[in-house]
Amino acid sequence: MSYYCTNCGSEFPKWAGKCPACGQWDSIAEAPDIPKSSKVPKGSNQHVSKLVSLKEASDLKKNFDTKVRLSTGFTEVDRVMGGGVVPGSITLVAGEPGIGKSTILLQIALNVASNNKVLYISGEESISQIYSRVLRINNTTSYSESLLLSDEISVEAISELVESELPGLVIVDSIQALESDTVKSSAGSIGQVRVCGTVLTRLAKSTGVPIFVVGQINKEGSIAGPKVLEHVVDTVLHFEGGEFNVFRVLRSVKNRFGSTNEIGVFEMHGNGLGEVENPSQLFMEGSGSFAGSAVGAALQGSRIVFVEVQALVNERGMESGPLRRVANGIKKNRLDMLCAVLSRRGGVFLGDKDVFVNVVGGISIDNPTLDLAVCAAIKSAVKESVIGRDSVFWGEVGLTGEIRGGFAAEMVVKEARRLKYKNIIVPKGSLKSASAAKFLKALSEL
Repeated sequence: MSYYCTNCGSEFPKWAGKCPACGQWDSIAEAPDIPKSSKVPKGSNQHVSKLVSLKEASDLKKNFDTKVRLSTGFTEVDRVMGGGVVPGSITLVAGEPGIGKSTILLQIALNVASNNKVLYISGEESISQIYSRVLRINNTTSYSESLLLSDEISVEAISELVESELPGLVIVDSIQALESDTVKSSAGSIGQVRVCGTVLTRLAKSTGVPIFVVGQINKEGSIAGPKVLEHVVDTVLHFEGGEFNVFRVLRSVKNRFGSTNEIGVFEMHGNGLGEVENPSQLFMEGSGSFAGSAVGAALQGSRIVFVEVQALVNERGMESGPLRRVANGIKKNRLDMLCAVLSRRGGVFLGDKDVFVNVVGGISIDNPTLDLAVCAAIKSAVKESVIGRDSVFWGEVGLTGEIRGGFAAEMVVKEARRLKYKNIIVPKGSLKSASAAKFLKALSEL
């Protein structure tokens, strides 16, 4: 009998009240007993481990590289996943209830079914309910016979279906609805999720069939089930967006076959989700010239995104209590640091003021090159001065007050030029290209 932590997935020989690995209390649970194959008698030549030399591994990699990635039919999804779906990979799609996980996966299934066999397994909906959603998305009664539907919840039965049909893509909605005969607990429990996730991962690797798995989000904002589920899959995609926001952001938080900095932006319509090809236009829509507003540039994977940063500074007067620093779209610790730098180095004292910062559009930016736009918006709010909408800021602010750039400065200038920004504020010396430097000089002379 063994035990494991439901928070971090670490295994232990005995129970404990606190996990020694992650420090979580009351997270140690008994590991489910999974029947193993019978022991192989000594001298038998069955199940002999095979060693592969580095030269043979190189040949295997060449064969793997020749396999074409499967396109989902969405340019935004393919970009986030690194160019498409890798054969034999398993992808976990997580998000809050009602965010659109099932909708986008059903749209992907319809796109892929035009050229490949797709197996869509829904443990949360009946076949008729899935068909109703298909009608809403496509608004037609003509469909490909390549899309196969099932409401099976037994992971062993699903494995048999996949091995017999060998489809081009499998979608499981959701992992919390599946059950394994080897675990004596209800669907959605820690043991069930752990075992079902492992079985599906081994199934994808053994058959070469890519699998999408939906994972629900609990009230703490993390994927329901053990953290080991995130460890065993190849890619983890988070679907983000407010409850009353029609826009959705697809973000990769883990990707063994691509970058984790890419984002995909979608808009919710009556017939499903549509791609937003120019997120900058989306996030800048309806913006005007007001005090406390500035436009910033941030590198998100291979694209430059322009967003509007809004700031509100409130004089406290005779109010008591701690200062308020509220940040939406950036980390609060980053806002605290920028407020301190502005007070000490920027000539803007904020020690008696509440500061509120919001990135318009509901997008979260972790890139520090948005610092300069945040500082510009705060100073604009304090001074009650308006920054022109033809200006864009890009740069990281340090504790000593210096402004630093990065390797993407020329990309920012090129994209800002395409969008017809006249004033491009970037750190001095960050541009190595002579053409980009000449362009900035020409703008300053206008």
